[in-house]
Amino acid sequence: MRARNKRPTADKLRRWRVTIIRQRAQHLGTVEAPDQKSAEAEAVKLFDLSDEQRKRLSIWEWRWS
Repeated sequence: MRARNKRPTADKLRRWRVTIIRQRAQHLGTVEAPDQKSAEAEAVKLFDLSDEQRKRLSIWEWRWS
């Protein structure tokens, strides 16, 4: 019997654009996560952000059209 993979599959992941608000908005990059809350957690870990910086994050779904 196979063990279930707890990580979401690629088709369930969405791309999120991460920006930090300073004097002007600064684009940090993109992360892949199933929802906005987990995208924030991934961005904090990936970009090594402090609690103060976390309060100034702007995260929205990246849609290429």
